[in-house]
Amino acid sequence: MRWIMFFGMLMMNTFSWASDTWRSQVVTQSLNEVVIQLSQSFSAEVISPNHTALSSELNARINRIHPRPGDRVKSGQILVELDCRDQQLQLERLAAQQKQTQANLDLAERQVSRLAQLQARDLTNRSQLDEAQTQVQQLQAQQQLLNTEQTITQRQINRCQIRAPFDGVVLEQKVGLGQWVNVGMPLLDLLQTQSAEIETQVPFNWLQNTEITTRPGQLNALFRAQGFDDQSVTLLRQAPNIEPRSRSVKLWFSSDTPLPIGLSGQIFLTQSQAYLPTSVIVQRGEDLGVFVVENNQLQFRVLPQAQEGRPHSLPADWSNEIEIVTQGQQRLRRE
Repeated sequence: MRWIMFFGMLMMNTFSWASDTWRSQVVTQSLNEVVIQLSQSFSAEVISPNHTALSSELNARINRIHPRPGDRVKSGQILVELDCRDQQLQLERLAAQQKQTQANLDLAERQVSRLAQLQARDLTNRSQLDEAQTQVQQLQAQQQLLNTEQTITQRQINRCQIRAPFDGVVLEQKVGLGQWVNVGMPLLDLLQTQSAEIETQVPFNWLQNTEITTRPGQLNALFRAQGFDDQSVTLLRQAPNIEPRSRSVKLWFSSDTPLPIGLSGQIFLTQSQAYLPTSVIVQRGEDLGVFVVENNQLQFRVLPQAQEGRPHSLPADWSNEIEIVTQGQQRLRRE
């Protein structure tokens, strides 16, 4: 009986636009006061872009290990030195052979020059000149081969010094001083500390339902961790796949302020797109929309793709001068 009386009163209090009765029965607010931004927090962690096991590129003995576990290192810093005396001796031998070959080449070129002068006066035959020119070509090829071997040997010597590929911290030392190592044998574990990224996982349904876009500039993100100031972060990329078990998508962010690797916190995601809250959206017939007042006239504006129970993005062409009916809209009829 009470429900019947309630609906009866509701029908009696339903107002038409034909008169100004609605003005005293509704409450309106400016558009800027009504719109909301969708925001939610997710667990996040600061991760390193690289965790590398530095390995030997030579078969050699370890002469020196500079950093210890826990030490911070800079990009290009020498970390491990190998015994490369054999390679150094090989480089010296090649340098001596190159000098000898160059001397022979100089002599052969002078011989070609003399024979060419004699040939011009018909004082020698053509075969002698051809033979001298062939010897010059052979010595030039030998010189080029020695240059190549020197370059290869120098590269081997450069590999005797294992350098840090990035700024980082040494996590573990896997070998000892004086130990013989082979090609590919791990020497140090190095964790990159620069260009750290913040990783989080967002439910795929949340991304769809809230119409969140991951295009740069369309997603405001804030990282919050205990003991640190709130950091405004920038979206770097989104995983192209959905995790099958958790049905979530990974997102990675960057921060202008360096953060320690392994730091856990919360990512607060807020879409820059403004939304109309569900409290102002009503259904009239088959359409969902909102009652607005513009130029002192009451209107029902249809939201074509609105879904019941969900906020709807604010249409781009709506003027800031519009006022939204926030109370009493349930009693208004659509004209």
